[in-house]
Amino acid sequence: MGFDERLVEFPWLYSRRPFGRLLDAGSTLNHEQVLDRFQPEAESLCIATLQPEQEAHTRRRISYVYADLRGLPFRDGWFDTVICASTLEHVGMDNRGYGDDAAAASDPAAEQAAALAELLRVTAPGGRLLITVPYGRAEDHGWFRQYDDAAVRALLEGCESAVTIYAYGAEGWQLASPEDARDASYRDNAPAARAVACIELRSASS
Repeated sequence: MGFDERLVEFPWLYSRRPFGRLLDAGSTLNHEQVLDRFQPEAESLCIATLQPEQEAHTRRRISYVYADLRGLPFRDGWFDTVICASTLEHVGMDNRGYGDDAAAASDPAAEQAAALAELLRVTAPGGRLLITVPYGRAEDHGWFRQYDDAAVRALLEGCESAVTIYAYGAEGWQLASPEDARDASYRDNAPAARAVACIELRSASS
């Protein structure tokens, strides 16, 4: 199974040391070989996704919840770690391929900001929210949007965050500056995204 930019996203996510109650918002971890690494780090694991998955690992005592990221059915501060990998960029876009018949929003950026606020709401005080999005030129692909530097800054306005950029080139995935990756275009000399922004937000301690 090919993982495209997951080759750098998964190691980055794991390096952030997920712990406690873990929410996978978008079902990116829902693969046996990925769960083998992440699940032992967590006290419990819940996967939130729009529709039932082709594979559901309920025997591993994983909970599956079907929900939109803009309206998660969890109490405030329930999760110690929230992971939202390669998912936020789809919110408010054309998600018919994921089983959602709702029309695309007129302002996807606003919908994605609303989803971010909801993800922060369910993150416990002192917990962490880990997000990855495709990065480079601002591009609208219909079913997702690629973030440029201005879009990342707008999304994170008012948040305490750390952003790490990785870009794909002749030597594979490497750390990059926002300037170095600013012209990256989706599927230009790469299986999918040619650059990715990895974002860590920490919820304020109570």
